[in-house]
Amino acid sequence: MAWLPIDEVRGNHLKNSIATSWHKAAISPSDILSEHGRSASLSLTYRVNTSQSSLDAIPVYFVVNGDNTYRYSALTGERLDALQESDVRKAAKDQYAGNGDIVAVRRLSELPQEVQNLSAPLWQVSFNDELNTRFYIDPNTGSVSRVRTDTWRLFDFMWMLHIMDYKNRSNFNTPWLVAFSGSAFLFTLTGIALLYQHFKPKRKTR
Repeated sequence: MAWLPIDEVRGNHLKNSIATSWHKAAISPSDILSEHGRSASLSLTYRVNTSQSSLDAIPVYFVVNGDNTYRYSALTGERLDALQESDVRKAAKDQYAGNGDIVAVRRLSELPQEVQNLSAPLWQVSFNDELNTRFYIDPNTGSVSRVRTDTWRLFDFMWMLHIMDYKNRSNFNTPWLVAFSGSAFLFTLTGIALLYQHFKPKRKTR
């Protein structure tokens, strides 16, 4: 695990960064909140702009009102729905910095083990490069939530062996790990005791 550069494990070299132009916002937060109740809260986010040839993101207001959530363009005030497959393909292609092509796009309601810590749904975009790269894309923002490659999968396999969690690969307190750690500690103590017995000064007898 120490041999693999962590940026390559995370796939950062395969993902282009996104810039959001908040200075272009033409709609104020108060205009958006006026359409909701007093309990509504607003935060700032963004969405990949799939209508342009260059990689860019539009500023977005994210509103939470009770159990409902809404997204509005800060440029026009238009309410934004989740991205469809054609937009996801464009967003994935613009953010991809590798040398492969898109071979599959799927919307996942149940997530695989390699992104089990994220929330569904997500779009999975697969590329045919030498690392078998997969982008997992947020359907609301169009941004890449995770990059998974064969390098990451090798790292994850070694990590699984290291912490001895063969199911979720995240638990540091599995019975196997506790048992082997305790055994190693006992072996260390017995080794110290044996060294002391071997090298301790012998008493001279008359």
